[in-house]
Amino acid sequence: VGWSMARVRVLKERPLQCYKCLRYGHIAAACQFEDGLGGSCFHCGGANHVARGCTSEVSCILCQKEGREA
Repeated sequence: VGWSMARVRVLKERPLQCYKCLRYGHIAAACQFEDGLGGSCFHCGGANHVARGCTSEVSCILCQKEGREA
């Protein structure tokens, strides 16, 4: 059995984030928001396409919904 050494960098702890609504403080299994973002592009916030092929300008979905600059 060969032994090897590797450097490890401990990452800072991050808050929980729901992948359904992108809000912080809970996970998808406990999500109580009705405005799920499952059909939205996570790159631009648009509908009917996925982020992988998106060429639109980057925009935050949550900021758009709350009327802030996205």
